[in-house]
Amino acid sequence: MQEEKLYETILSKELTWEGLIRDIVHNEGLDPWDIDISRLTKKYLDAIKKIKELDIRISGKFILAAAILLKMKADYLLAKKEEDEKVEDKKEEIVLEADYDLQPHVPQPKKRKVTIEELISSLQKALVVNEKRKFRHKQREVNIKLKLKKVDIGEKIILLYNKILDFLKRFKIEELKFSSLVPSKQREDILWTFIPLIHLANKGKVNIRQEEEFGEIYVRTS
Repeated sequence: MQEEKLYETILSKELTWEGLIRDIVHNEGLDPWDIDISRLTKKYLDAIKKIKELDIRISGKFILAAAILLKMKADYLLAKKEEDEKVEDKKEEIVLEADYDLQPHVPQPKKRKVTIEELISSLQKALVVNEKRKFRHKQREVNIKLKLKKVDIGEKIILLYNKILDFLKRFKIEELKFSSLVPSKQREDILWTFIPLIHLANKGKVNIRQEEEFGEIYVRTS
């Protein structure tokens, strides 16, 4: 693309990534019915670099379109390489079969032509998919609500202390097992019995002992 035409395109008030691609195709004399992906990608990246040099702000769609074009170029070159390798393999087969006076038809590698409208349409679809993906991701972030259960630790401590006193008095014992204080074997019940018990022990309201590691905890009043 000629330098003055590139500047004219970049400084246009209605600059879009689609318009930039169309201008590149027109100004570079590319065939709109058979787009050279490699050449178009190079020129598009050159234009993006020039825009950055001029310190002109552009939307992220320009950069994303560049990334998609690079992916298309890589896929095209990979497919072309595979086709070339197939042709070379076929040529070798023909040389081997020549000794038997066979002259099979050699199919030429077929390259599907891509028009500028197909290219832009593919890019638009890819951009839409990306926008939907970002929206879903953002929506998941917004919809995530942590349900925090408020616990009055002071109330838990009082309830447990009264429960200990009641057990000791009712069964006329001096010491009771921690397991007898827990409402169930659920992790939450064990946790919210153990934490208040530690508070009571630290305050000197109860004495606790454990004869072996991970063994039963015994509780008695001070």
